Amino acid sequence: MRNQEIIEQRRTGINWATTITMVIFHLGAIAALFTFTWPALFASLLLWWIAGGVGIGMGFHRLLTHRGYKTSKAVEYFLTVCGTLALESGAINWVATHRIHHAHTDVPGDPHSPRDGTWWAHMGWILRGTAQQYPQQTLARFAPDLIKDPVHVWLNRFFYVPVIILGVALLAIGGWPMLLWGMFLRTTLGLHGTWLVNSATHLWGTRRFKTNDDSTNNWLIALISFGEGWHNNHHAHPRAARHGITWYEVDFNWWGIRTLQFLGLAKDIKLIKQSELIESNSAADAPAYSEAA
Repeated sequence: MRNQEIIEQRRTGINWATTITMVIFHLGAIAALFTFTWPALFASLLLWWIAGGVGIGMGFHRLLTHRGYKTSKAVEYFLTVCGTLALESGAINWVATHRIHHAHTDVPGDPHSPRDGTWWAHMGWILRGTAQQYPQQTLARFAPDLIKDPVHVWLNRFFYVPVIILGVALLAIGGWPMLLWGMFLRTTLGLHGTWLVNSATHLWGTRRFKTNDDSTNNWLIALISFGEGWHNNHHAHPRAARHGITWYEVDFNWWGIRTLQFLGLAKDIKLIKQSELIESNSAADAPAYSEAA
């Protein structure tokens, strides 16, 4: 698919289903602030990490999109289900969007570049752009590995089912406070955390590697996205499973992958080569790496 064909999918009018969903969740997030309980807070924090860290960061991004490490299919499907709880569409659509982003970063064809406007990069592309909804030929081009897997196809089609089940469970366990905090507030904050990676890390931060895009490393975004904010490191070496290179670049998702490796659940982990680190802008600060752990 040519760049122009991708561009034509972008500003096509308001995506009403997505927009209404976002309005409801943001209103629910505000309502949650008036129903505080400690169990609801703890549930929201735990689910924030499960959905955003384990699901999106470790699963949708580093495993499914870039294949930065390998797991069994059972673990892969588990991480995928965790990712659906973030309400960021199904894994196939998410992966296709992110691979398009890497193929056309900050040039025509990028679904969410700040060069098209900060608001557009943060949230506008969800409300008025592709909203990760692509024709089958686009999915076949950018996510051919996933559309061949019938389980992933099923999970992608019914990505909202785990969200509904979780919502019913939260309401049954802790009533409205648990539902509002564990579902609406947690999901809304998680969405903005992911969107800030799309917008803020292409606007503000530092650059270790010289790339052809605007990606930066932003420590604040890294903290709220469990390590995804070390975006310049990632764009320079997309397949690397570890995004935080130095000891002070906190990368919770990398720690999660290392935990899976310790448990014998992850292997063939891709890391940045030492020779490539030496060529970076701040090689003196970089620790020794091997190509695989």
